[in-house]
Amino acid sequence: MARARAARLKERHHVRIDWMPYELHPEIPDGGQINSRRFRAIAKLAADIGLPFVPPKKIRPSRRAHQAVLLMDHIDPANTPLLMDRIFEAIWVEELDIESPQVLSDLMSDSEVPSDLLQRVVLGDELKPAIGVSVKKALEWGITGTPSWVIDNKLMVPGLQDDDFFDRVITKLDANRTKIREP
Repeated sequence: MARARAARLKERHHVRIDWMPYELHPEIPDGGQINSRRFRAIAKLAADIGLPFVPPKKIRPSRRAHQAVLLMDHIDPANTPLLMDRIFEAIWVEELDIESPQVLSDLMSDSEVPSDLLQRVVLGDELKPAIGVSVKKALEWGITGTPSWVIDNKLMVPGLQDDDFFDRVITKLDANRTKIREP
């Protein structure tokens, strides 16, 4: 969902929007925990952009999924957006266990990432330090939740915001850039 919004904003405003791995709830135990939330704000955003959305019965950790995305981004970056879409669907539509190395392998089966490498990386938490660096950077920006948006490496916008809000923020950012360039 965030990727779809980022693509629209990039196209409309010609800005750079970066994805950063951010494990939102590292305290969630392996195997997940029962979810009682309905995620109404996320459900509304999904409906607004025509994406399916099912509040999961269980919230699962995302550490391994983030590592899978980082691995994909290194080996087969052209397919990173597709993997991110598949992970979204796995969580919010199909309610799959995104911490399962087999589920992740299935989601990446048509990529250039060898299954045995993926298994080794996620089971050994080999990219967990990279996620830690990303979380540290996010916290320095003031990000304490997802989604959070870093636009043109200059502005951080936290939380679920509608497109009109982003249009106003990016327009103001553009106006400030124009003022700086003018003599």
